Amino acid sequence: MERADQKRPGGRRFGALVHALLASIDLKANADAIQAAAIVHGRMVGATEHEISAAIPTISRVLHHPVLRRAAASSGNGVLRRETPVLLRLSDGCLVEGVVDLAFRDDTPGFAGWTVVDFKTDREFDESSDHYIAQVTVYSKAVGAAMNSSTRGVLLVV
Repeated sequence: MERADQKRPGGRRFGALVHALLASIDLKANADAIQAAAIVHGRMVGATEHEISAAIPTISRVLHHPVLRRAAASSGNGVLRRETPVLLRLSDGCLVEGVVDLAFRDDTPGFAGWTVVDFKTDREFDESSDHYIAQVTVYSKAVGAAMNSSTRGVLLVV
């Protein structure tokens, strides 16, 4: 997903606000619910009014993305995980841990398994994309091992 507004706020605080909203908001939320949640979470992270105002259309746009629509459809089936810690032992014996932003059981014509979504708010996404691809790959492997299922990873640039 490409950002529609390159002039919107960025930085850690805005990223924390967006992640907090995506972790907690009902994936079928309407505009009023998004606004109310943005105000509350904005206060919790010390966001400015500008950051809170910018987060509202950002979250609305993300919730309408096809991947999030499929996640929302799976939410009532007990096959949706948000902000879930994962741990994976790599083939060299190293342990890797992280927190999966979103994972859900996904059944589409071309895929049946778990889709693992990692949200990215960085303006400099291209400069770090290799790192992010590696991260979502490890998260996908961890979810696949835990669920004994096929997985696919998605980086969603918010």
